[in-house]
Amino acid sequence: MNINVRRWSNEIIEIAISGVPLPLLNALRRYALAKVPTYAVDEVMVVINTSHMFDEMLAHRIAMIPLRSEEALERIKGLDIDVCYKCGSDSEDKPPSDVCEKCYVHMFLEAVAEDSEYTVYSSDIKSEDEFVKPVYGNIPIVILSPGQRISLELRARVGRGIEHIKWSPATIAVTRYVADIRISEDLCNLCKKCIEVCPKNVLTVYQNRIQVKDKYECILCKQCMYACPTKAIDVSYRDNEYILVIESSGALEPETILRESIGILLNELEIISKSIDSWKR
Repeated sequence: MNINVRRWSNEIIEIAISGVPLPLLNALRRYALAKVPTYAVDEVMVVINTSHMFDEMLAHRIAMIPLRSEEALERIKGLDIDVCYKCGSDSEDKPPSDVCEKCYVHMFLEAVAEDSEYTVYSSDIKSEDEFVKPVYGNIPIVILSPGQRISLELRARVGRGIEHIKWSPATIAVTRYVADIRISEDLCNLCKKCIEVCPKNVLTVYQNRIQVKDKYECILCKQCMYACPTKAIDVSYRDNEYILVIESSGALEPETILRESIGILLNELEIISKSIDSWKR
């Protein structure tokens, strides 16, 4: 196995991996979207709403605002997410109240437009937990006309993307192939048409030869192949070599999403392994 981190920031992590089966990487990709828990607004109590927006639309917009959950991750790990799901449903099997105190975070949103229009942003949401709050403060929620007002009480709950996308910490989680670009020196006449049509600027001229600058940037569109008049370029993909990209909504750091995905997958595989051992007995 060979791992190379190509990009790593607060928003995205991109890793080139070889020697790992594609189904395993696809499982990590899906777990990043569906299994890693975060906080999201799940209940909205409308006290006052004189805006032009219906209560349901207002609640939906607020629920889709990503909430920072990185600092509260250890607390999330100590919760039974399935129990929290029952708490948010109509099930009669409700957890004890002390469990709900750890799971829920109370928030408030109050805004009023007096003499002029007022745009309500996510920064207007006030949280009782300093670690769980909107990731970005510049997300517009509603525009209030003069005299209009909203007053809402919110409750954020721990959940997973498999229940609703608002709990997914990743906005993008993809795997793609690594390009295998081969250029025949005998057929190439240096017309440079392949360079002109390449959307990712992968090819360049060096020492009177067409060369590949970065194979990982190639998206396998094969436009260079179609544009080459002498058919000197052949583009395919490498076997057993892939790129994994995870982009965070801001709720968790990208590396945290990847690490938690791996941990959850290993735990579930361990449960399967123990079940199989119990069957043999």
